[in-house]
Amino acid sequence: NIKKTGGMAVLSDDNLFKVIAINVVIFLFWNLIVCCACKMLGNEYFDYKKYMYKIKYWEDKGNLYNKWLKIKAWKDRLPQYISKNGFSKKNFNSLSLEYIDRFILETCRAEWAHRNCILIVFLMILINKFVTGLIFSLIVMFIHFPYICIQRYNRIRLIKIREKILKSKKDNYEKEKIIKFVKKFKLS
Repeated sequence: NIKKTGGMAVLSDDNLFKVIAINVVIFLFWNLIVCCACKMLGNEYFDYKKYMYKIKYWEDKGNLYNKWLKIKAWKDRLPQYISKNGFSKKNFNSLSLEYIDRFILETCRAEWAHRNCILIVFLMILINKFVTGLIFSLIVMFIHFPYICIQRYNRIRLIKIREKILKSKKDNYEKEKIIKFVKKFKLS
């Protein structure tokens, strides 16, 4: 049931089941589109140095997620999607730079997907009566917002680990250079 109000098509609340069904189908279809787009984009699109993925000052180096959202208490309880040959972000499997870089890339990819899944709220507000559209929009936000927070929180921690690994490699390289230099001039 679609009614015209002020030139806009609005789903009628006469049949609540139909309204719910239409909104769920729209939500699922949009999520599928975003998922496909996310898989088609190249890895360079998910560079953690891009503005969208950078650590923001208001995140307080990740403390915001611990202090205000108590993220450690609930983040591991949410399900995660792993595509075929995908990357699991549940367990930390290696301290290699390659693994950490892949993990960081996957947090950017997941954040991109969840952010774009939220965009459907604009359509939901347009096609539904205001209160109904607001309710469905809040549900969409409630579904995706926690995952965005998890990706940002994990990325902040991973970038810190990455920087420590790079620093230790640099320090080891410097130490090796000094040892070689000293050995070169060692008197026999």
